[in-house]
Amino acid sequence: MESSTIKECKLIPATVIGLDKDVIEVAKKLHDFQERRIFVIDKKKFPVGIISIVDINDRVVCRNKNLKKTKAKDIMTYPLHLVVDVKEPVKNVLKKMVLKDNFYVPVIEKGVIKGLLTYANLKKVLEKDGKTIRTNNRRAKKSPKS
Repeated sequence: MESSTIKECKLIPATVIGLDKDVIEVAKKLHDFQERRIFVIDKKKFPVGIISIVDINDRVVCRNKNLKKTKAKDIMTYPLHLVVDVKEPVKNVLKKMVLKDNFYVPVIEKGVIKGLLTYANLKKVLEKDGKTIRTNNRRAKKSPKS
């Protein structure tokens, strides 16, 4: 049996913004989408960084930076430690997520961000495949279906 790939997982939409957008645009987009973090993409729509609301506070507000002159690229956290391709096997991505302590990762297809994969959605695909998930060196038991 062939392993499932990320392409078979449900992705959630990724909130993104360009490198050269100012902090006001970043904050507005975070507010409009009710998000706590936003991915920064380059001209090819590849995820290159991430900005959280804490980053805006710590790197802009507390330092009294000019909101119009400060760009997303100036305050983003980079490089991203984990970006996965839709062709990657689910079990490999799970290992990477556990090693990097990530509960969600940006997913790309042909170098373009397609969405975010959550640990919960990844786990569903593995359980559908009948795989047991190991966490903290203990096997996680599947709950009986009612």
